[in-house]
Amino acid sequence: MTLPRRLGLSALTGLLLALAFPKPAFAAAAFVALTPLLLALNGASRREGFWCGQIAGTVQGLFLLSWVSDVMTRYGGISAPVAFALTFVLALAFGLFVGAFGALQAHVGLGLKSRSLLFAPFLFVACEFLREHLLFGFPWCLLGYSQVDFPEFIQIASFTAVHGVSFILVSVSAGLARLLTAKSPFERRLGVTIPALLVSGALAYGHGRLQQPLTAEGALSVGIIQASIAQDQKWEEALLQSNIDAHMTLSLEAVKRQARLVVWPESAIGYELDLYPEARKQITDFTTKEGVFLLTGNDDRERAPSGEVLSYVGAKLVSPGGEIAMRYHKMRLVPFGEYLPLPSFLSSLLPIRRLVQSVSDFTPGTRAVTGDVHGISVGAFICYEAIFPSLVRRFPLEGTQVLFNLTNDGWYGTSAAPYQHYAMARFRAVENHRFLVRAANTGISAIIDPFGRELARTSLMERRALVGEVRAISEVTFYARYGDLFAWFVVTTAGAAALLAAFSVRVPSNRLPSPDNIAPEEGPQESH
Repeated sequence: MTLPRRLGLSALTGLLLALAFPKPAFAAAAFVALTPLLLALNGASRREGFWCGQIAGTVQGLFLLSWVSDVMTRYGGISAPVAFALTFVLALAFGLFVGAFGALQAHVGLGLKSRSLLFAPFLFVACEFLREHLLFGFPWCLLGYSQVDFPEFIQIASFTAVHGVSFILVSVSAGLARLLTAKSPFERRLGVTIPALLVSGALAYGHGRLQQPLTAEGALSVGIIQASIAQDQKWEEALLQSNIDAHMTLSLEAVKRQARLVVWPESAIGYELDLYPEARKQITDFTTKEGVFLLTGNDDRERAPSGEVLSYVGAKLVSPGGEIAMRYHKMRLVPFGEYLPLPSFLSSLLPIRRLVQSVSDFTPGTRAVTGDVHGISVGAFICYEAIFPSLVRRFPLEGTQVLFNLTNDGWYGTSAAPYQHYAMARFRAVENHRFLVRAANTGISAIIDPFGRELARTSLMERRALVGEVRAISEVTFYARYGDLFAWFVVTTAGAAALLAAFSVRVPSNRLPSPDNIAPEEGPQESH
């Protein structure tokens, strides 16, 4: 196969991968997305494999992350061409891990030939898992998230997290590639049988799981406040009071509809409650008069023993008595948004100076925190943390019975980003078998059941008080208890496959052949 054809097939994979996610969320594309790339990798060298994967990942990244350019233009104060260039660099970094998969798959193919497709799911998921843990950690839109609207198919996430769903999707693509390239009937049957068993097994488990009744230990009526305040108005000094008033008006509406816990999103108001007693009094007067709890995103400051003042992205639970009943500090911060991952002299050279200079250098929190609301244990994680399965599982381990996700997706406008972020957050409900309440400034706010199904949701940019009931669950799933065992098994198997392939590749010997094995040269011999 010529290199241009390999790269064309790889670009097709990138396009199919992008199509599987919001928008347009054509989820079926995920089952076949990797087949063109796997065909391109058939017989490719390691270098060709890397470039094939890099092309696929970069094309996917350009489509999935197109919203980044708009954020930098609108809030970073830079020109559209420079914003696009930086987005392209981010897409290249996004594609590095698919490039690594391409190089590894080509390497395994050199040693194991047609059997290499059996290891494609291991290699791909290993590279996805490493994307969560290497560089700055950016597990955005892992392949399995594309199936969030198919609850029967994703229930295995309670054992494997999202990685198990990705594994099955890659198995289908690899099976199809095997079907198209196999030379024997047995190999073709194998290409169909393994994916069919995996898909049917996941569906059978999911169907049975959805039939099981929920074992709950209490119910709680929650009111989610989506005030839909534009990002450029959230910290406008002249609008700070009107922003509080907007949240209060919707909160009173939620209380009239019997909400006992009112939930505001991340950065709901521009005042830090510990520093502005007038704003705090307005909130505590509300909770005291109405006899309700209020959970809100609100930053914190504290003085370290060294005398340094530390800032935290935080969440607070205000009790009906007006006390701060819970404080949580965000553990996973957004690089370049909440902290600078580069030395200051390098950050000053970046073309996004205005965005970088506006970043407060926050300190990450260190532990999952729970609060008590009418006998139900609640825990809140914030915004970006929703895309990290290994972080959210810490809350059920601390006894959290209902999960809350406070976020502000107002940065992204009406782009695909709020939909992508929302899809990833829903998986946390399945992995931990918890009701999930999501409060987003401009949307999407929702109540999700422990199987990942929407019970109620808002539209993007809608101003609304959403009221619904959640139930307390204490069951600890396999994933919550044991973490990424499946993912590490996949990584280990991928490493073993790479080693096995290395030993299987025939390396030409450097020894001279013995005289007995030298064939006579053809053609006339010169006489002496």
